[in-house]
Amino acid sequence: MVKIFMGRLADFLNKYNTIIFDMDGVITSEQNYWTCAALTVWEWTHSAALYGDEQLDAKQMLADAAKIRAAVFSRDALIALLKGKGVNSNWDLGYLVFAVSLILNTRDFSEVMRYCESFDDNILNEYDSVADRLDAITGRSCARNEELWYEMVMTFQEWFLGDALFEKRFKRKSRLAGKAGLIHSEQPIIDKEVLDEIFKRLTESGKRLATGTGRPSNELIQPLKSFGIYECFAQDGIINHDHVMNAERILGCNLTKPHPYIFLKALLGESFDDSRIVNGDYDKELVKSALIVGAAGADILAAKAMGADFCAVLTGISGESARGYFEEQKAEYILASLADFLQG
Repeated sequence: MVKIFMGRLADFLNKYNTIIFDMDGVITSEQNYWTCAALTVWEWTHSAALYGDEQLDAKQMLADAAKIRAAVFSRDALIALLKGKGVNSNWDLGYLVFAVSLILNTRDFSEVMRYCESFDDNILNEYDSVADRLDAITGRSCARNEELWYEMVMTFQEWFLGDALFEKRFKRKSRLAGKAGLIHSEQPIIDKEVLDEIFKRLTESGKRLATGTGRPSNELIQPLKSFGIYECFAQDGIINHDHVMNAERILGCNLTKPHPYIFLKALLGESFDDSRIVNGDYDKELVKSALIVGAAGADILAAKAMGADFCAVLTGISGESARGYFEEQKAEYILASLADFLQG
């Protein structure tokens, strides 16, 4: 079969030595993650521990996943709202929605939506107050990265990995058995042949390619390998949520996007000292030759916080309707999708 010529790299890419990609909404589809977040919220808001003797069936929940997601996230409007306020990790997405439902003592997610509309435009300014209200209600530690949050993360991982992979990785069984795992249906967000061509040409041009994603390592590396682009990335630049968690544990501060830590770590390399990144002790000139590629509010806020140019792709939750937001945030480039890295 004759391979179709797809074009050359877009001229604007010539300006940059390093290109740092978010994953979800850019390279991978975020659909499965949003569904996992919805299933997690539903399981927690309908659990016997909280609401009496209600019994859940994992297989039936998977069969009803589309209806559950539509209910929990108000047909995805709540996802768009919270992503627009800088929520990056889908773990945080599920945690916040559940937290608000508990604060309001409701399973009417339209009420949750209305409450979340009042959140500050930078979600980092809300986590502490949400946790304080939850602490008072539950009498337990509910801060992000602590007990309740971690338990919800585990539930999310059960839905995403499935019972077998979850038990293999975490050495524990799912809270609710019968989860098949949505990880097995991962797909790139653009045509795989086009994706492969883009990364082939970027590699041939000598660009250093890196990631700055809220995914943990195993959920990042597996799709990169299955898509055939893993080897295109600098091995010291595959930066993910595991790096953020480790740095937060050591430094005792919040480093998730929209904090620029993850993109700076990707730019400077895995071995670069985290305290120097947080304290601004690095060569600022390197930032000028870096381009951040993302699809969410947290991405552009983090890029602007570090002073880097930003390329928005309109393949995130809001699609084309996000163009106005990225224009307001002064994105240097706005593309329909990553496929626009190639031009005829």
